[in-house]
Amino acid sequence: MSQRWALLLQYDGTDFAGSQWQPNQPTVQGSLQSALTALTNETITTSFAGRTDAGVHAAGQVASFLCDPSRPGSRPELSAHRWVRGLNHFLPDTIAVQDAAAVPIDWDPRRDAVARTYEYQLRLSNQRQPLWQRHAWIVPPPFNTDAAQSAISELLRTRDFAALTPPTTDRSTQRRLIEASLSRHGSAVTIRFRADAFLQHQVRRMVGAIVEVARGRMTTADFSAALQAATPGSMGPTAPAAGLCLVEVSYAQPIFNHNTHHCQMEPEGD
Repeated sequence: MSQRWALLLQYDGTDFAGSQWQPNQPTVQGSLQSALTALTNETITTSFAGRTDAGVHAAGQVASFLCDPSRPGSRPELSAHRWVRGLNHFLPDTIAVQDAAAVPIDWDPRRDAVARTYEYQLRLSNQRQPLWQRHAWIVPPPFNTDAAQSAISELLRTRDFAALTPPTTDRSTQRRLIEASLSRHGSAVTIRFRADAFLQHQVRRMVGAIVEVARGRMTTADFSAALQAATPGSMGPTAPAAGLCLVEVSYAQPIFNHNTHHCQMEPEGD
């Protein structure tokens, strides 16, 4: 009898061409499906809660797959613990399953999600930061935190975010931003966003525009006016992928025992 499973994934996206499978490219989905085949002797297709671009990381990506342990040649049915241990044995060091849970056969990690949370990491420095290059945008000072906070406050509502995504004609650009916040500890800045769904490149463009305000290259009034004008793709720049991490995908009913709430190491010595 077929059973659907959900997986909680953590990965460093630096060396991947994104989460979604692509021919002749290293992807998170491709690696996961190869690990599933090695573990079960089945060819298994997975689905993900959200698509992350090349270089983007995740601490709380959710994947789903269907397996049939009664199929000839398949392995016996596995427990959640054995799924985690078995898949991590076959996955590369840059991907790890954090938890597994049996879910209803018709459960879908993308359609059933009620919110997604992303964090973006900045390090403020005039010099290269080798320890952070893979996981943060290195931004030279000045950085006006109060100005950045003012810009972020303009985002908190249901509105047309067309200015923060490439031009499109096939979907609405209305989105509801549930949370938008910034925290700073010395040279480390974390910007956090939570919404029911995000547009393509929306988070990275929001960060890029906020940094423009914080560095004095755009006023808060201009930021607000550009949002209101909603000219497709007019705001940015698009922040580098390295600083972005999918922290959590939320569901009406919790799926996993393991919860992830942040992506990065806590800064020390700032």
